[in-house]
Amino acid sequence: MEIRLGTDLVYIPRIEDAVQRFGDRFLQRIYTRAEQQACGLAIDQDGDRPQAQSVTVSPGVIERLAARWAAKEAVVKALGTGWRGIGYREVEIQRQPSGAPWVCLSGPMAHTLAATGSTYQWQLSLSHDGHYAIASAILICLP
Repeated sequence: MEIRLGTDLVYIPRIEDAVQRFGDRFLQRIYTRAEQQACGLAIDQDGDRPQAQSVTVSPGVIERLAARWAAKEAVVKALGTGWRGIGYREVEIQRQPSGAPWVCLSGPMAHTLAATGSTYQWQLSLSHDGHYAIASAILICLP
């Protein structure tokens, strides 16, 4: 058995600045549609956002986006790869029905992990307070 840990701390105003500066382009590049919805962003059936939502979002939404950013960073740190060869949207942070966060990988890294024949389990913790969001990811690799 192998255990890997990744942790990341994000300055929430940095994420707020990126949303204000780049708007929907930033959101679409970093977050999946499911993540955006889970954070409280309005998306219609076609996957588009009402124009007013593309730049202006509430502080609670920004905090949730920042926590997911930290979680994505913590996951790639636990993988030991950094972002090399992984797209931001290939690391998706979702919630289980219980509310606990979980990691869903897609793309080349997901295929690489599946090809090893090992079983992988993730433990993920997210939090935010004041101007900071933090996340820790533990990857448990079972042969």
